[in-house]
Amino acid sequence: MSTVSLFDRVKNETSNAQPCLSVGTLTADVMDQRAAVQLLDDQKVGLLHIDVMDGRIWPKITVGHFFVAGLKTKLLKDVHLLVAEPEKQIPLFVKAGADMISFSVEACTDIGKAIEIMKQAAEEAGRANELRCGLSLYPDTSLESIQSYLDDIDYVTLVSIGPDTGKTNFLHEMQARVAKLRSWKEDLLICIDGAIKKTNIGEVAAMGANVLVTGSAVFDGNDAAENISEMKQRIAQACS
Repeated sequence: MSTVSLFDRVKNETSNAQPCLSVGTLTADVMDQRAAVQLLDDQKVGLLHIDVMDGRIWPKITVGHFFVAGLKTKLLKDVHLLVAEPEKQIPLFVKAGADMISFSVEACTDIGKAIEIMKQAAEEAGRANELRCGLSLYPDTSLESIQSYLDDIDYVTLVSIGPDTGKTNFLHEMQARVAKLRSWKEDLLICIDGAIKKTNIGEVAAMGANVLVTGSAVFDGNDAAENISEMKQRIAQACS
């Protein structure tokens, strides 16, 4: 299945039905990422979420473009750039084979220029019809700050926990944010990322987003395959 058809399937099948999962593997066994990625494929997850943090705007350091380039998988590589000056990093991740890239607007001095850089890099790499461009927002960032860019992007990642909020999440605000974005652009792909786990995924699934991002709740030391299965069941029940 090609990248384009997979993205379109996610977009079309979730628009009027139920959201799908995008799962990160960085909390799985670091010495056996291949097994973690294969598990997602076996469980028909489809989207592999990769949080890229440089320790500057988010108090963690994770992986970079070499990690993305080394992932040999048919899963859609959903890259979330939580880095300072993302416009400088975007071309590296385009070349590394990212299929979806969203970047923190809070860390970008010129959102329009960053979008332009991403599209130009995709064109130069011969991937203009494959790469999907997204914007990522912290829970306290106004949606109006990106309204003028919606025609130029494919999706928005709504982060439900901020770099300075500790364990506090803002999932309760996501439904209104999803509804506002949907009213502005009906076919926009909307992702919710942060603090999503088995105990609340049903509630979040009913908020109207297309993609729900999780990771540590899957690879929590228990049966990861069973965790995914249970999450899917709760999504289906919430959207039935």
